[in-house]
Amino acid sequence: MADQVEIKYDGGSLSFPLMTASDGSRFFDVRELKEKTGLAAYDPDLHNTAIARSAITWIDSKSGRLLYRGIDVEDLVNHSSFVETSYLLTKGELPTKAELEQYSSSLSKHSMIHESMRNFFDSFPGNAHPLAILATMVTALSSYYPQSFEENIQKGIDVRTRLLAKVRTLAAWAYKKSVGQPTIYPRDELPYCKNFLNMMFAVPAEAHTVSEADDRVLNQILILYSDHEYNVATTTMRFVASTRANLFACVNAGIMTLWGARESDANLPPIILLREMIQNSESPDQYFDRFIKKGEPIISNGLGHSAYGPEDPRATISRKIFHEYRKNHPDAMKSPLIRKALEVEEYTLGHPFFKEMKLYPNLDFYSALIFHLLGIPSEMNNVIRVIGKLSGWLAHWLEQRNETERRSFRPRQVYTGKMHRSYVPLDQR
Repeated sequence: MADQVEIKYDGGSLSFPLMTASDGSRFFDVRELKEKTGLAAYDPDLHNTAIARSAITWIDSKSGRLLYRGIDVEDLVNHSSFVETSYLLTKGELPTKAELEQYSSSLSKHSMIHESMRNFFDSFPGNAHPLAILATMVTALSSYYPQSFEENIQKGIDVRTRLLAKVRTLAAWAYKKSVGQPTIYPRDELPYCKNFLNMMFAVPAEAHTVSEADDRVLNQILILYSDHEYNVATTTMRFVASTRANLFACVNAGIMTLWGARESDANLPPIILLREMIQNSESPDQYFDRFIKKGEPIISNGLGHSAYGPEDPRATISRKIFHEYRKNHPDAMKSPLIRKALEVEEYTLGHPFFKEMKLYPNLDFYSALIFHLLGIPSEMNNVIRVIGKLSGWLAHWLEQRNETERRSFRPRQVYTGKMHRSYVPLDQR
């Protein structure tokens, strides 16, 4: 049958129903594979396994496009705002003017956090990482919204909007704690990104004005981070959501996956890469020689992306954003980091090795440079990325919660341990 796929095995053969996605890709439904054949699939990185049906984001890996609810991310970067994009992701459609005004107003109205939470910030040591503070404080918010999501909705409280409103306050206060400065309260009259940057950089002793250029560039970068199908963070968040856990616990799980991207030896963040080159007075040719000629593996979260055949569209877009912002930033070329980054960019985009390996400077590379020009320390990079990713996580959380089967994810294993061993008493060992 055209809508079936047949699998042959030692015990016979069995047909499984086919599913066709909106993009024409096809999947066969193996939910009854173990029950009917005694076999199970082995797919350790889940690259060949779809774990849910989703209508939020689509990566066109062949053409190098990224769509949010069917709209090209480049159109959103050029014409939308982060708040409008968040509405699109969480609600499914672009808002009308009235809907956008109401949504923006709600985000401003609920940006304050309970005053008692200031005590939580005071309890962290001075050297606490902002990402750890943010994750802890997001979880703490659940104490202020103990009812279920559905119960809150009946009361007119959408905790998703509340969390998106408050996360920038939590992030800014986490930064203030890490640098020993007094916290700055949000201002309702400021739009989303300006409000965040004001809380980051204002001090009680003097006024602070966020420029239109800074506001615009942060909007654009947050849009680019808003969603990217089932990356590790989103998948982890949905795994936890499959248990019907509350929103704040699920978002905490997503945040914690970014800790690995910052700390793991498997990935070299772009700022650390550039600083190593500066510290050792190395040119790109000298630095990358061990990878090109000596065969050492180069794994950096600032170069390339495996999800795309051609270049990640977010890399192309963020490259343009960075250069436009840099040219309008008079002191940019005074920074050794920016000068070295431009050397790396020219080298990697022109070298055949990097072209063949598709290791081009990517979104993480350019966002790190933009954050640097904004005056944001590298320790805050993943914290700010959380703000962008949150709008996508909120959409995925509700989609997972509304899954009709409502089953907790439960992967199988290939057991490789010993079998049927007897317990040996302690005095006989």
